[in-house]
Amino acid sequence: MTQETLAEVTSLDRSYIGGIERGERNPTLSAILRLAESLKIAPTDLFEGIGQNPQGTSALNGISATEKTEGLVIQFKYDQFDAEYFLAKATRREFDAVLAELRHGLAASSSRADAVASSFLRAVRIWPHANPSDLWIFLINHAYCDRRNHPEANARLNLEQSWKRTSGWALERVLVSHYGQFLAQNELRVEIANTYRKITLFGHLQDHRVIPDKADVLLSYSHRGKERLLGVVHVKASIAERRTDDVPMSQALMEAGHISVFWTMDSKAMPAPRPNNRGEFGEVDEGSISEKRKDFEENGNFSACFSYNRNTIETKFQNAVARIFKCDFTNPDDSFSRFLIDALRQQLNR
Repeated sequence: MTQETLAEVTSLDRSYIGGIERGERNPTLSAILRLAESLKIAPTDLFEGIGQNPQGTSALNGISATEKTEGLVIQFKYDQFDAEYFLAKATRREFDAVLAELRHGLAASSSRADAVASSFLRAVRIWPHANPSDLWIFLINHAYCDRRNHPEANARLNLEQSWKRTSGWALERVLVSHYGQFLAQNELRVEIANTYRKITLFGHLQDHRVIPDKADVLLSYSHRGKERLLGVVHVKASIAERRTDDVPMSQALMEAGHISVFWTMDSKAMPAPRPNNRGEFGEVDEGSISEKRKDFEENGNFSACFSYNRNTIETKFQNAVARIFKCDFTNPDDSFSRFLIDALRQQLNR
């Protein structure tokens, strides 16, 4: 039965029914009775199975996990599908530990972004063999949108909308936390800067395309007793997420001799019973390159792109204007940090 049909027979608003299904609205007693009557069932039938924990299952509202011999089946609602994601070499105890990290952070921290970042970093440490982008989109995303992981103070929060805002800030924290110490050892500072810091580091750039508040993560270094801007990292969960909005500033930065790096989870999966997080760059077929790849490889709108989706296909041809690289979180000494360190050396040698 569609939401429209159910709305018609119950005389309830379709968006209200959708909100109940997504866990965003709590039905009133009157609505429960009306739903049961329209569906020709007893009101108690609507509560059947709620609160029960089947053997081997960690039951939560919106996301759960079933332990198998070779790993963990993570279950969640994905649009109209009861979706599953198989996480190899994982246990329910590890799954519960990651969710406990998120719940504790959401309850104890004033920043929901910090809670998301810490739970994701714990997940990639526990499961270094997993695709980081999969953990982000299938586990952390759906765990955040599970209302039971939030304190009572967030009861009225629209979790899907909150995720869109919170996840971007969380990814910035993930980047700084994972790479900050290693880059500092190489005389490079990576930070989420406040307005004063941005104005200070961007002060020499008199270009209307450069908008300091749109800079996600700043890269800076000290030279001859003065702090200087190396460049900017544009942090996005997906390639499509406001990418083109960053292009004018990116071009201005590169024209001024700075680097402008695109850093992404490249998360892209269509709703399905077993969704595939294939990313947005597409295949690399001769004579058929996606527009998103052209943004980097042919147009050079950014200095480089670093993806944390193992399904992303790296740049294959040598004469690309800017390259697409693939990384993970097993070691901060990787192609991303080496790219920044090489850029710093080139800057110091000028």
